[in-house]
Amino acid sequence: MIRFLHFIDKFLGLGFERIKSATSLPDRQLALYRIFFGAVLLVYFSPTWSWLVDTPPAFFDPFLFSFANLTDNHLPNYLYRSADVLAVVLLLMITLGIRARMVFFGLFLLHAVFLSFYYSFGKIDHHTTLLVFTYLIFGFTNSGTKLAWIKDRKIATGTQNSAIAILALCICFGFFSAGLPKLTRWIDFDLNSSGFLFWYYPAYFLEKNQMFLAPYVNQIPRFVLECMDYMAAIFEISGFIFLLKGKKTWLFFLTIACIFHLANLLLLNIDFTMNLLAYGIYLIAPGLYFFVKKHKIVLLRTKLIFIVLFVALALLKILFQTSTISGVFFNYESIDITIKNYVNLFIWIAAIYCGWFALKKSEAFKAST
Repeated sequence: MIRFLHFIDKFLGLGFERIKSATSLPDRQLALYRIFFGAVLLVYFSPTWSWLVDTPPAFFDPFLFSFANLTDNHLPNYLYRSADVLAVVLLLMITLGIRARMVFFGLFLLHAVFLSFYYSFGKIDHHTTLLVFTYLIFGFTNSGTKLAWIKDRKIATGTQNSAIAILALCICFGFFSAGLPKLTRWIDFDLNSSGFLFWYYPAYFLEKNQMFLAPYVNQIPRFVLECMDYMAAIFEISGFIFLLKGKKTWLFFLTIACIFHLANLLLLNIDFTMNLLAYGIYLIAPGLYFFVKKHKIVLLRTKLIFIVLFVALALLKILFQTSTISGVFFNYESIDITIKNYVNLFIWIAAIYCGWFALKKSEAFKAST
């Protein structure tokens, strides 16, 4: 029995080392991605919880293990508004590199508490959950030790590599948990049923998700729809295999994931764009490194301009939050759905290009680090 447990321990240890090798990134790439991560959240994905005040108390039904269960109802309005303002301040600190590690932990705790009220209607969203884990993982990296205004103390590289590997496992588990039910229900060899159409019809007729290619879905042959069901289920449960195979296959899986999400947007108008903030650590960070290396002199000259713009944007968002003034780009939830879909379309196309570039230059990335 002891030998068997020792074998299992050794087997899992070797597997985790392979995952660390496939996902590890140098400090400078992580620092560049930290700036990108904070800027995108600040500009486009700013979190908000103040809308919860307008929800009827009768809908308040939090999960058993939830911070929201510590109260009898929703929190006062000023607490939600304060959380919105605090989130903007923390995102600005991440972008500028001011004690980034502690700020990431702070964002994790802030989201853990207020998302429990966000989830008190019985549904947990896909994108916000993965983002919360990304905050936590980033706190165990050296992303704040370079290109930062107030730098973090450097931690062991092994700890950083383990954290990034754990995020990859979280991504694979998220896909697996979504794909396993599809595997058991969608792969039925029955052309009279379709898992894809099960999602399509309510979205098209009830939620009016009728942009891009959605009106043309009914022209797709049933056989093709059945193949789409099988491909989606098999792809979603295969993430662990791609991850264990190595860096190139992991980048390939994430690139296909971006294509998969783009297809969801085009056919179903379903938004998973925020998940790219987690995928981007592996897909976008290396490309940022090469871009900055190529345009270093130009970027140094415009550094102050970017800092002023981010500070001004943060102050503007705080002004919108603390007053009755309305702003179209105050946060992600307030943007018109048509504009949002077109922006997300551009983001996924850009992400696919980053994945292709990362695959093409994967050997060069190794040489540069």
